[in-house]
Amino acid sequence: MKVNSYDKIEYDVTRIDTFSRDFSMDRNGTILIEKNIQDTLFNMSFYGQSSSVPTKYLYDNGRQYEISIEDNVYETKKGSYGFLGSPGGQLVSRVFFGLDSVYKSANLTETKNKFILEFSYVNDTLLNIENIKKTLEIDKQTLLPIEMIMTSNKLGNKRTEYYKFNNIKVNNDVSNSIDNYKNKLHKLELIVKEEPVRNTQIGKTFQDLKLNEIIGNVQININNKFPALISFWETWCSPCIRSLTKLDSLQNKYSNSLNVIGITTENKEEVVKLLQKKKIKYLNLKASESLLNRFEINSFPTYFLLNENGEIIEEYTQISEIIDEDINFILRK
Repeated sequence: MKVNSYDKIEYDVTRIDTFSRDFSMDRNGTILIEKNIQDTLFNMSFYGQSSSVPTKYLYDNGRQYEISIEDNVYETKKGSYGFLGSPGGQLVSRVFFGLDSVYKSANLTETKNKFILEFSYVNDTLLNIENIKKTLEIDKQTLLPIEMIMTSNKLGNKRTEYYKFNNIKVNNDVSNSIDNYKNKLHKLELIVKEEPVRNTQIGKTFQDLKLNEIIGNVQININNKFPALISFWETWCSPCIRSLTKLDSLQNKYSNSLNVIGITTENKEEVVKLLQKKKIKYLNLKASESLLNRFEINSFPTYFLLNENGEIIEEYTQISEIIDEDINFILRK
C-alpha cells in the first residue's frame, strides 16, 4: 500500500459487526478522510454520512459537528475520541494511512488479483480480549484495501468486524473536501446547547436499598454494609476494568472497617466471567437502570464514599490516592 502518498481518500463502505449468533449490526455510508498531522486527537479530519441516520458527521481541527439533514441545523463542540463511535465515525478506517507495525505475527499470501495479509495480536489482558486477528485484502493493481475482517473473543463471546470498501478515490481524484463541507455550514442554523451540569449527589443516602449479589444471587441489604465505597461500573468501560484490582486491594486493606461494593446493570453471566477471570473478591451487586437514574449516573465509573449512616460524603470519577486518603479520614473520626 502506498500509504505515504495518500493525503485525501473518499470511499463507500459497508460495515457489519457480529456479536453473537443472534445479534449483528450493519451500516453503509460514505467517508472522506484528509490527513492532518497537526491534529492532536486523530491526525486527520473526516466527514461521514451513514445511510441509517439523517445526520452527517464532520470532524476538523479539534471540533466535531453533527449536521441534521432534515432540519438544516447543526451542533458543534470540542472533539472527543468518542466521536468515532457516532454512526458516521464508525465507518472511518485508518487502514488507508498505514499498516499495523505492532503485532504478534503476520502472513502474506496472494491470488491472481489481490494480496491477503493476515495479522495476529497479543491478548488484551486488561479488557480480556483474546484471539485477536485481522485479515486484509488488497487489490494488486491499485494497492488499495478491498475488505477487512477483524475477529476476537471476549469472555467466550466471539466478535467480528467486517468492512467492504468500494468506489475508492484518492488525492486529486477526490472532488470533495473538508473545507467545502465546512463552508456549507454557513447556510445552516447553529444550535447552541448548554453542557449539562451534573448535580452533586453528596448528602443523598443509600438507606433501605436491597440488591442481589452477582455471584451467589443472595439479596443484600446495603444498610448492613456501611461505611462503604460504592463503584458504579460496566464491563464495556475500560477505566472500570482497570480499577477492579485497585478496588480489590482497597477492600483487602480495609476489610475490617469498610466495604467496597461494585454495582452494575450488565448481563450477569458476562460480569461473573470477568470477576472470576480477574479473581475479584469484593462484593458486586446487580442493579436496574432506575437506580442509575436515582443517583444520576450518566458516566462510568462513578464512585461514592458513604459514611456509617449510608450518606454520600464524597464522589469521584476515577480511582486515585485521594479515595484512600478520604477513607482513612472517615475511619479516624
